[in-house]
Amino acid sequence: MLDYKTLYNSDPFGLTIRKKNPWFLANLKKLSLYHYRYSKNYKLISDNIFNSISKVKKISDLPFVHASIFKNFNLISKNSSEKISTFSSSGTTGLKQSKINLDPKTSLLQSKALSKIFSEIINKDKDIFFIENKNFLNSRESMSAKGAAIKGFSQLCNNKYFLLDNNNKIKISILKNYLKKNENKKFVIFGFTSSIWFNLVKEAKRQKIKLKKNQGILIHGGGWKKMHKLKVDNNKFKNEIKSLLGLKQVYNYYGMIEQTGSVFLECEKGYFHCSIFSDIFIRNSKLELSKIKETGLIQTLSLLPLSYPGHNILTEDLGIIHGIDNCTCGKKGKYFTVLSRVPNAELRGCGDVN
Repeated sequence: MLDYKTLYNSDPFGLTIRKKNPWFLANLKKLSLYHYRYSKNYKLISDNIFNSISKVKKISDLPFVHASIFKNFNLISKNSSEKISTFSSSGTTGLKQSKINLDPKTSLLQSKALSKIFSEIINKDKDIFFIENKNFLNSRESMSAKGAAIKGFSQLCNNKYFLLDNNNKIKISILKNYLKKNENKKFVIFGFTSSIWFNLVKEAKRQKIKLKKNQGILIHGGGWKKMHKLKVDNNKFKNEIKSLLGLKQVYNYYGMIEQTGSVFLECEKGYFHCSIFSDIFIRNSKLELSKIKETGLIQTLSLLPLSYPGHNILTEDLGIIHGIDNCTCGKKGKYFTVLSRVPNAELRGCGDVN
């Protein structure tokens, strides 16, 4: 199958595009052919729209699917009797949800990739706090984008704490008491962007809490979704959280349930980066490739999905690739920003406020 040994033994952000592209193309072609063989619907799409996969010579020419297809079809690539678990996006009430079929092997690949991507900032020496209640992982809601993220990050750290009570009210006292006993200990807070702002930050301001500087870091993702009209500037978001909670650093990431694991981590310069597990393209309204610094639809690629054809997806997000191999943070490969959802696109709410 794919060369996963190279994947997990390499610096996730160390390959230049010249070194990465031939290797990534070879492996993504293998993965595309695998899904062509084992997924009836993916084969149908590929036959009707794209040229023969085996003849493709550029990554950008490999067949992709639109993100909305996961709302309308049960896509699965199955060649074994392994048990399949179905996860869904935490969609807006009344709208269709994306359905993702995970087998144990794909789930393991995604967990290992997540660990590798965040290896510089998360390890087993750190405790982690979730903006969620302790009963969440045992509920039906855990089979969702939010659940997949919480399960993934919980495996990377030591002790787990939950900052919401059973009524989903934020309990900052849990964090305050922890810091009294572990003044110099490194720890992680994880949550979804809008939930952190409208729950954690709002309550800290209401209680006039301002924690002294500590060794904590915050990781957030999921964007603003339904709360996009109340969105705050990224720098304001980071600065206010650091000021209120005394945190050392704040990291954002871009990802989706259709490609869990191969997330795009934000660097200290404010750009998202492709890792060895992933790639992106930007396409215009005619689905032609856009040039560097041109706005268009984000197409995401991942080497991880085996049990469903989620390896090459055209999203409903607008973005810009700012450069390749020359980000001043030192990471190699493409780096980009996400601007907004496509106007009138369905709002997916993996980070919805409770």
